[in-house]
Amino acid sequence: MRIVNALKADVRFQFKQGFYLVYIILTLAYMVILGMLPQGWKSTVIPLVLFSDPSMVGFFFIGALVMLEKVQGVIQCVVVTPLRSMEYLLAKVLSLTILALAATIMITLATYGYELNWFLLILGVTLTSGFFVFYGFIVAVRCTTLNQYFIKMIPYLLLIVLPCFSLIGFPYSWVFNIFPSVAGLQLVYGAFNGIDFLSAAAFSIYLLAANLVIARYVEKIFDRMATEGA
Repeated sequence: MRIVNALKADVRFQFKQGFYLVYIILTLAYMVILGMLPQGWKSTVIPLVLFSDPSMVGFFFIGALVMLEKVQGVIQCVVVTPLRSMEYLLAKVLSLTILALAATIMITLATYGYELNWFLLILGVTLTSGFFVFYGFIVAVRCTTLNQYFIKMIPYLLLIVLPCFSLIGFPYSWVFNIFPSVAGLQLVYGAFNGIDFLSAAAFSIYLLAANLVIARYVEKIFDRMATEGA
């Protein structure tokens, strides 16, 4: 029940701060632009867009959320409430992932249709979104202002996104599958263009494991930050 209440509070907070309005406008823009693409391009361009935007929305928004809650003293208050650190973090992950999934479904239906592997798409976006929210928190916790976050996130983003170009295919490109971002892109892309069952299962399990590992790491960082009043 605590995590449900925290989730509701996060959704209300994000709505009040205008996150949903901004993302609705962006989603509508994507729907218009992608809808104008030639049919032969859509199976390539749309999964790339879905990975690079809805899947990573949490990475960009978590910085703003953390900065706002630092200013308002929310993070320090969590320590003296019944809400556990992981519950607080999961509420953030779930709220931003729901936003990413809503945008993904709307964009896909409006620009591509129904003929794809929906289970794989939703799984890929969910796991990728969760990973990027946790990943963004690692960057945000070391910042004191939103501008500082936008500057610091660049090398972190390049580190995790550049390996995705391995999908183009070049010698030993399979090595880059060790990056969780590449695993997520493989799932999203495979939902539109096909992927064998064993590969899909391997990428899903690996990405789930990556989420569990980074979640525990972020929990420790959050506990230290909340205790020290950072």
